[in-house]
Amino acid sequence: MRNLIINTLLDMMSKDQDIFFLTGDMGINLVEPIQSQFPARFLNVGIAEQNLIGVSAGLANLGYRPFAYTISNFLIHRCLEQIRNDISLHEYPITLVGTSTGFDNSPLGPTHHIVDDWGMLKSFSNFKVYCPSSVSYAKNIVPRVLSQDSPAYIRVPKGNPINPYSADDVILIGSPKSEVAIVTYGGLVQECLKVHEANSKVAIIVINQIFPLDEDRIIEYLGGKRQILVVEDHVPKTGLYGSLCELMVRANIGVNIEGLGPTEPVFEVGSTPDYYFRRFGLDSDSLLKKCALIYGH
Repeated sequence: MRNLIINTLLDMMSKDQDIFFLTGDMGINLVEPIQSQFPARFLNVGIAEQNLIGVSAGLANLGYRPFAYTISNFLIHRCLEQIRNDISLHEYPITLVGTSTGFDNSPLGPTHHIVDDWGMLKSFSNFKVYCPSSVSYAKNIVPRVLSQDSPAYIRVPKGNPINPYSADDVILIGSPKSEVAIVTYGGLVQECLKVHEANSKVAIIVINQIFPLDEDRIIEYLGGKRQILVVEDHVPKTGLYGSLCELMVRANIGVNIEGLGPTEPVFEVGSTPDYYFRRFGLDSDSLLKKCALIYGH
């Protein structure tokens, strides 16, 4: 999906002279076409992520629409003060594009496990946060953010999944009458789809715009449920689980809800995200067992 987003951006730069692409020394063998075709609107600031944000803000002040690209944890954590002061407070329409999410960089350890990034941005109310679950949503995301005059963060998981085939912000897979639903996004969607394939009684609610939420649609899809499982590659209390708990209290929805996600740093080294999915019960086998217990068999 990362390649699709970058290539879409390249195509749109030929049509929109205001788009400016910046990178923090990331995207080797991917971003060179942008540099070659639009050298005046391309800048590699080097491994200096705080500069990446500051320069993007200066370009926005000149009327450009900057896209700032690097690894998600460096983009958000290292630059949080700059994101607040230089982007959010000025309401600049800058788009942060973060590659790798959750446990995508598994072997690199907890410093590169990106499980507490977008929750930091929820306090900046003018930000919109997207985490595409499939290529059909990813291919529309650049024109989507360009049509809006607000800051945005695109959290890009690795891979190019085809399903779910939809560009909607919220997608219901399965029967609206299902008593049990898994709510998920991004890199864990494929694990959750395996659960529905094995047990069609479990509905899957996929959320592509994770902040702010499409509250009306989510409330509709939660109707009639007796158990909600929120499955995410982010700390639950500051992630989607926390957002849904708040929404359900405000909307007076009396449904059992459980947040499943990384709850502590993990220093054991796993070679793939699957190791950490199993570690926190986020893999399809663990989820199927949990759903079987809920249904009582």
